[in-house]
Amino acid sequence: MLETKEKGIEMEKIKEAKLRKYNMRLYSIYTTVGFDLLFYYGIKVLYLSQVKHISDANIVFLSTIYALASIFSVIIATVINNRTSNRKTLIIGDTFNVISVFILIIGTDFSQMAIAEILNAMAFAMKNISSGPMLEESIPKTNKKDRIFTFIDEKAYFKYCIISAISTVVAGYLYNVNPYIPMFLCLLFTMFSLLVAVRFAEINKKSKNRDANMIKAIKDLKEGFIYTIKSKRIKALLLSVGFLWGIFSLFIIYQTTLLKNMNVSAQYIGIIAMFLELARGYGGRWANQYNEKYKNRTLTNIAMVVAASFVAAGLGSILNIPFAMQLVIVIIAFCIISLLRGIYMVIYKKYVNNFSNVKILPTIYSMTNLYWNLSRIVITSIGSFVLTIVDIKYGMLIMGLLFIIFALLIYMYMKTRVGLKPEEYSKEDIKYADK
Repeated sequence: MLETKEKGIEMEKIKEAKLRKYNMRLYSIYTTVGFDLLFYYGIKVLYLSQVKHISDANIVFLSTIYALASIFSVIIATVINNRTSNRKTLIIGDTFNVISVFILIIGTDFSQMAIAEILNAMAFAMKNISSGPMLEESIPKTNKKDRIFTFIDEKAYFKYCIISAISTVVAGYLYNVNPYIPMFLCLLFTMFSLLVAVRFAEINKKSKNRDANMIKAIKDLKEGFIYTIKSKRIKALLLSVGFLWGIFSLFIIYQTTLLKNMNVSAQYIGIIAMFLELARGYGGRWANQYNEKYKNRTLTNIAMVVAASFVAAGLGSILNIPFAMQLVIVIIAFCIISLLRGIYMVIYKKYVNNFSNVKILPTIYSMTNLYWNLSRIVITSIGSFVLTIVDIKYGMLIMGLLFIIFALLIYMYMKTRVGLKPEEYSKEDIKYADK
């Protein structure tokens, strides 16, 4: 009897180990095709301005709407995640993604584009709080868990950036044939991402109380939020992470707007965007090396270099020099920003995962999302306002100078709170350190 029970337990362990390996392999595929919208961002500004007739200022404002929607979506997504599982949260998120792209295709005015942004915000709120924790819970307990997580994540992210680079340049060519062709390809990939999400296996089936009522779910969420508010380390980390996300969100819009203002055709914008995606992919692969070199100054260093690159792009487009030289300066500045964006997208997860177990991790990712979008609202609102006063060339310069000031202030705040040795943190900071 005892021997049969032990064999049963052993079989369960073997089965779980296989499911963990399966999920880790599937995560790479999911990230490659579903990390973000493919075939869209390279033509987004052109599509919204030329096909949907949205002004540059309103295109930036749509980003603000997205951020506002994301803040409310964080609460909804976290409650759903607490009541179901990481897998089901992913599936719901990808379903919203499919609907949002469909509306982008059939929509005709600003209000419908805004609805698509809101649904897209809800989609990525759910995807962001569940994809990382899903990989984290799939990796067996080991002292090298953080290194395994980063290795899988950076490799998957690199593959996504390669696919994104190819899709971006293809989208630029196809846009000239018919602007709706890239959008239908985008819809196709979001549907494929949904199919991959469905294939994930449940690992911690008993880790969540499926029958818990809404009050219990909100209580658990509140407990996690209180922890992130009390922890000086988490607050400082999320402030820095959110600030950088706001910069990169504005850059996505500003980069195409500046190139369009310089009269670069859609075809060449697609080629430039391809190189930027490749730079982002290689940045993701170099994340660990970059972090080992700059250690606790990594996030501040990224912010300062990105801010300086904004200034360089603005100056390069303003200076009275040959157009070819202007374009070279702008592209180099954009490549540096994209490279650092890739480093950021891998390294922030490493920081967030530190001293966090599976129980608290979805809530911390939710708070990351919250800080992301609060920062995005502030920065894109300022960026949108700046474009109502000056054109994009001077807008790049002004925003770059502002970012330098903000980066210095955040560095001063982070200096004594992030990047310390484990024994230097308070008990509240490492309350959920067990893996």
